[in-house]
Amino acid sequence: MTRTALIALALTTTPALAGPLTVAPHLSSHMVLQHGKPAQVRGGGAQPGEEVAVTFGTATARARADAQGNWQVTLPSLPRGQSGAVTVRSASGASLQLDDVVTGDVWLCSGQSNMDLPVSGSANPDRTARESTGLPVRLLKLKRTAEAKPARDIVPELAWSRAAPDNLGGFSAACWHMAREILRHDPKTPLGLIHAAWGGSTIEDWMSPAALRTAGASAEQLAWLDRYATDPAAALAAAVDATDRWAEQVDPGSAGAAWAAPGLDDSGWEQIAVPGQWERSGVDGLGGYDGIMWFRTSIALTAADLGDGKDVVVQLGRIDERDRVWINGVPVGAQLVAAEARSYRIPAGVLRAGENSIAVRVIDEMGGGGFSSPADALALVLPGGARKPLAGSWRYRRGTADSAWKGAPPAIPWSMPRGLTMAWNGMIAPLAGTGLRGIAWYQGESNSSRAAAYAGALRAWRTSWRAHFADPALPVVVVQLPGYGPRSIRPVDAPWAQLREAQRIVANEDAGTGLAVAIDLGVVTDIHPAHKDVVGERMGQEALRVAYGIARPAAPQPLKASRTGEGIAITLRSADGLAVSGALEPVGFELCDATGACRFARATVQGQSVLVLDDGRPASEVRYAWQGSPAINLYAKSGLPLVPFRITID
Repeated sequence: MTRTALIALALTTTPALAGPLTVAPHLSSHMVLQHGKPAQVRGGGAQPGEEVAVTFGTATARARADAQGNWQVTLPSLPRGQSGAVTVRSASGASLQLDDVVTGDVWLCSGQSNMDLPVSGSANPDRTARESTGLPVRLLKLKRTAEAKPARDIVPELAWSRAAPDNLGGFSAACWHMAREILRHDPKTPLGLIHAAWGGSTIEDWMSPAALRTAGASAEQLAWLDRYATDPAAALAAAVDATDRWAEQVDPGSAGAAWAAPGLDDSGWEQIAVPGQWERSGVDGLGGYDGIMWFRTSIALTAADLGDGKDVVVQLGRIDERDRVWINGVPVGAQLVAAEARSYRIPAGVLRAGENSIAVRVIDEMGGGGFSSPADALALVLPGGARKPLAGSWRYRRGTADSAWKGAPPAIPWSMPRGLTMAWNGMIAPLAGTGLRGIAWYQGESNSSRAAAYAGALRAWRTSWRAHFADPALPVVVVQLPGYGPRSIRPVDAPWAQLREAQRIVANEDAGTGLAVAIDLGVVTDIHPAHKDVVGERMGQEALRVAYGIARPAAPQPLKASRTGEGIAITLRSADGLAVSGALEPVGFELCDATGACRFARATVQGQSVLVLDDGRPASEVRYAWQGSPAINLYAKSGLPLVPFRITID
C-alpha cells in the first residue's frame, strides 16, 4: 500500500477529537435539583453518536449524542438532602463537573412587573438582603428573552448562585419573601428559586401556541408569528393591514382616512405639546384615556428643500403603541410596537413646495400613549441630511375610546410585552425537563382591559405549564391583584375587579391552585406597591397549603348567598374569627339587580357569615370590594381579608 493510501486510510478510521463538553445554561454549579423527581441534564460538545454519562452521587445515566453532538440524559428520581458534584463524561474522554449541587425544592416565579420587582426596588431592601446570609436558598434569574420560535436555551442574567447580600438585590422580592415563609416551616431543605418575569407582559406572552389555540387565540395571528420568524417585513405588512381594517370599523377618523385628509379643517382641534404622553400632558380628561388619538401638524418647504424629492424621511421617535402616518393624505408608514423608533421614507412626489400636512393616528391600548422620544428625535430629514424639526405644538382630537371599541385590535404576536408566546419561547420552553415543586404566578395587570377572557386564558396557561413540566398536578400559587386605581363614590364595574374574580374562580376550580389574596396591600396611585414582604408571606402560606399539605389559613371565601327575612346571608368558608376593623360595619358590599344596576348596601357580621341588609329593592347578585381600590375592613383572625367576589343570590 502506498504512503498516500495509508494516510487516507488513517484519516477515515481515526475518530475526530472531542470538543469541550457543555451543559445547558439553566444548569450550573450551585444549582438545586428537585428531589423526588427525575433530573434531566443536557448539553452539547460530544461527538456524533458517542455515549455520554452523567453521575450524581450513586446515580448514573447514559445516552448517545445526536448528529450535532447534543445529548440529553435523565437521572432517576433523586432523594432529598443529596449534595455534591454532577460529572459529565463522554466515551472519548471529555468531561466537565458542576460543583456544589444539592437536591431540594425548586420554585419557578413568573409573571409581570410585580413579580419582576427586585428586592432593591422594594421596601427595606438592605435589611432584606442582609437576612439572606446563610439561608439554604439558591437563585437563578433569567434575562428577558423573546423569541418567535422555541429557543433551545435560556439566557441567564444570574446563573445559579447561593443567595447572598451581594446578589439578592436584583432578584424578585415577592419570590424571595415567599421562600422565607416556606423556610419557616422547613429551614433545612434547600430552596431553588427561578426568576422568569417581564414587566408589562400579558398572560398570552407566556403561553405556548397550543395553549393559545385552546384559549381561542386567532389562528391568523399565530400564523403571523410563524411568518415573522422567517420574514419579519411580510408579517408586519399583514398585521398593519389588519390593524387598518379594524380601525376603519371602530373609528370615524379612520374610515376613509377622513382625519388624515390634507384639506381637513382642523381649526377646531385642541393643541398639545409633541412629543409627550397625553396622560402626562395635564389636559383635563386625558389622564386615564386609552383609545385612538389623532395628531396633525404642517410644515412649510421650499423647492430647494425638496431637491429631487428623493430620500426624504420623516422621523417621529417611539410612539406608544401603534401608529399610522399620512403626508398630504398619502400613507407613508406604520409601526405596531411601542419600542420601535419610527422612520418612514416618503415617496417622491408626495411632498411639495409650500405647506405639507402630517397626520398621525395613534392607537393606545393601555398605559401611556403618544410620542415618547426626546424632541430632537422628531424631524423631517431632507436630501443631504438637513433636519427640519417637528417637535412643538400639534393639534389633536380624540378618536374612539377603548371602552367603545367593538373588539380589541388584532394582537401583534411579536410585540413583547403584550404579544403572543414570545416570552414562552425565550424563557419557559428552554426549561423543559426541569423538576419543580411549584409555580408562583403574579400577573394580570396588563390583561385587565380584557378581563372577560382571562379565566379561559388562565386555565389554558396552567394546563400547558403543568404539561410542559411533566406534572399534571403541579402546584400553582396565583397572586390576586391588589388594590389599584381610582376610588369611586358609586358602584362601578371596574376591570381590575373583573380580573380578580377570574383569578378567584380559576383558583377555586383546582385543589392544587392557591390564591394569595392581596386586595388590602395595594396603593391607589402606584401599580407597583413596594411592600412585597406581606405579599410574599401570603404566597408562602398558599404554597405550604397546596404544595406541602401543611395546614395554613386561607382567605375567607363566599360559598353561597341566600335570602333570609332580614336580607341576604353570605355563607363563607375560612372565616374563623371574622371581624370588622376600625368601624361598626363592613364596607364594600353592593346589591345588583337583573339589569346589572348596582348600589351600595349595608352589611353586618354574624359569626362566620355576613348579612347584607335588605333595602327593599330588587336584587339578584351581591358584589364585594368591586372597585379598583376598594376600602377593606373585614378580616378573619388569621389577618387575611375577605376575598373580593360577586355571587348570585339563590
